[in-house]
Amino acid sequence: DNTKKVLNEIFEVLESSTSPEDGDALRQVQLSLLVTGDLGRMTDLSADGSADRLKAIYLSKFESSSEDLKHAAAYALGNAAVGSPATFIPAIVATLEEDNKKQQYLLLSALREFIKCSAKSSSDTLSSHLDNLVVPLEKHCADEEEGVRTMVAECFGSLTCLHPQTMLPKLAQLQSSHSEIAAPEGTVAEGDDKSKKNALVCWTVATSVKLAIAGKVDSTQLANHMSTFVSLLNQTELGVRIAALLLVYSATHHMPQAVSGLMQDTIVPALYEVSALKLQRTVDLGPFKHNVDDAIPLRKAALSIFSTCLESLPGSLDMASFMPVLAKALGDAEDIQLHAHQIVISMCARHASYVVNAADSFVDPLEKTLKKKTGQKTGTELERLNDWIKSALRVALTVSRVEGVMTSSQRFPEFIARVQNEEKFASKLQALEAE
Repeated sequence: DNTKKVLNEIFEVLESSTSPEDGDALRQVQLSLLVTGDLGRMTDLSADGSADRLKAIYLSKFESSSEDLKHAAAYALGNAAVGSPATFIPAIVATLEEDNKKQQYLLLSALREFIKCSAKSSSDTLSSHLDNLVVPLEKHCADEEEGVRTMVAECFGSLTCLHPQTMLPKLAQLQSSHSEIAAPEGTVAEGDDKSKKNALVCWTVATSVKLAIAGKVDSTQLANHMSTFVSLLNQTELGVRIAALLLVYSATHHMPQAVSGLMQDTIVPALYEVSALKLQRTVDLGPFKHNVDDAIPLRKAALSIFSTCLESLPGSLDMASFMPVLAKALGDAEDIQLHAHQIVISMCARHASYVVNAADSFVDPLEKTLKKKTGQKTGTELERLNDWIKSALRVALTVSRVEGVMTSSQRFPEFIARVQNEEKFASKLQALEAE
């Protein structure tokens, strides 16, 4: 009786207003939507027709001018679907089929809520609706809006954690059937719709698996399909390749056992290739031209994987082969350099002999960073440059303290002497010595 009374009061609020201009009234509508969602999650509202009334309300709020009301309606729809799936799931699926661009993200957001809430529920509602849910998700795998694809990936990732035996083969098959992508310079040619669609689908699959790994999917079942997913590293399209690298990073971080058998023959060779990749182009900005390297995010991701492997899978790396990659990273873009600095410092403690052998190859990139001029930089820009130079100095000092570097290296002792004689570095060196 109490539930019915509360619902009647809520229906009065929700059915009498669309998007109130008044702030208090809008918040009341928002709260009413959220309450119906929580009620619907705990109670089957379909018996007295309340679920049908709420369905109409939720879908109408998707047209609201208020973003808060739209997202509250999506939350409520997803939660209410747990208690009354027969009413709400067909409505979500059918509305997704209509291809209403404005509503796609909200409907997928509702679907994500339903999956998350179902995972916490004791009922087996999700299993009986799994096939129905997968159909619209597959359809939106190739959506041009990254936000929509990300939401699809979140749904797929959660479903994979809950039903790995069904979803992992499905994702692997989805990838395999869309693996034909022509992108020789990293981008798909204008008019090649097939490659464009396939690239978007593969991006979504890789992101789904990455999220499933972070969500602790069954590692044994994942390992059976990992070779398929990791093969995306061989794709040349930039979006797919970065998604594949992030997938591998997630695996090395959360589930190293799932990729340990693939490191030597598949993953590490792909990482070496990416580490040497440059995709430079010139952007005409009118009065001046700007050079862009589209491969920087790829090289940055590859270095992150190497760094994680040093911690979780040290036996998977040939250190002698890795050191030239690290030396090159010391002279790369700022973010990559700073990460390389951290890796070198870490290796000084754990892999000192390799640092001794490679010390001379660090000289040129470190010296280049130390010679950077402040020019007209002020404020945060100047502070950032000083931190960058200080980071390079920290690396130089740390390497110089490794036993054998100053006695067996040819160029590094001379480099350290030059640095210590530079008056402009005196205060920074003093601060670093005191750390």
